[in-house]
Amino acid sequence: MSDNSKRNFLNNKFPDLLKTLSSDTKANFGLMTPQHMVEHLIGALGSAVTKYEGERENPPSKGQLGMQQFIKSGSVITHKPSDKTSADLPALKYTSLEEAISNIPAAVQKYYAFQDDNPDYVPYASFMGELAHEDLEFFHFMHIKYHLWQFGLLEQYP
Repeated sequence: MSDNSKRNFLNNKFPDLLKTLSSDTKANFGLMTPQHMVEHLIGALGSAVTKYEGERENPPSKGQLGMQQFIKSGSVITHKPSDKTSADLPALKYTSLEEAISNIPAAVQKYYAFQDDNPDYVPYASFMGELAHEDLEFFHFMHIKYHLWQFGLLEQYP
């Protein structure tokens, strides 16, 4: 089900790269602090580890179809400046960047355990619609790489 190179990256390289991140690392763009970015990625992975119990839109909405097309076309995220300020950032959940980073391996493991334990479940998110496990994994892979690049932990993206 999973692409082993993506699984290996998310389980191994991703946590290793985060270990080089410090709380004073400046983003190349955007408002997030390093800790906000790590907590954001924990939340994104966490959103994919429960079965959606609500009613699924059928047929998919225009927005869902657009998101599915975005994923199929390579999920290359681009920064879009907005009117938001650092005051709009969510409150931090962890006491430190190090604590947040220490929770990444468990978030990745939980994500893959959910996929592996539920091979017949069709993932669904209200803004994405129904996706194959492989498409959801690809989205998370590209989303994570984007934020690593944002903080200079990857030299190139995509």
